[in-house]
Amino acid sequence: MAVFVKQHPDQFPTGYPAHLEEEIELPNGEKLWVRPLVPEDAAALAAEFAAADDDTVYMRFFNPHFRLTADRLRYLTEVDYHHHLALAAMIADGDVSRGVAIARYAERTADDVEGAIVVKPGYRRQGIARMLLDKLAAIAAAEGYRTMSASYLETNEGAASLLASCGFREPTIEDGIASTVRDLIGAPGAG
Repeated sequence: MAVFVKQHPDQFPTGYPAHLEEEIELPNGEKLWVRPLVPEDAAALAAEFAAADDDTVYMRFFNPHFRLTADRLRYLTEVDYHHHLALAAMIADGDVSRGVAIARYAERTADDVEGAIVVKPGYRRQGIARMLLDKLAAIAAAEGYRTMSASYLETNEGAASLLASCGFREPTIEDGIASTVRDLIGAPGAG
């Protein structure tokens, strides 16, 4: 099932950072449109979540029984663009687009944000996650954060490889969850 979202929202929330919108060409020639998430994306995000395979949900939320509640959906789509930012990546299809990835960071401390990314299975291994992660890191660094943390299931070799290639430190592992950190100030692609 394809879920469609608008490339340009009808309503721009206060503080919407239009300068973060960007079109990127993928190696296969498709055009990827990246823009900050807005509250009107909630219905599309809920539909994407409902259509997601169990493995994708488990790898992202570490819980095979995770459910998207109304409160959680609000948290995911009503961001302030500074302490909590989410980027949607989509493939253009006329006036609407098919969502293919979401990347976000949320402040953990005054110096650290936690980053998270999910890419639809059919769009993995095309550089989307790395591009979004580097974009998040650059934005977070510009906001004054010094580090970006990330956690993933110890068995998620794709996440481990991606994060290591993006300059994250050797992870610590506890109860099957790997945790790692990337320095943002002075790091390549991060200001």
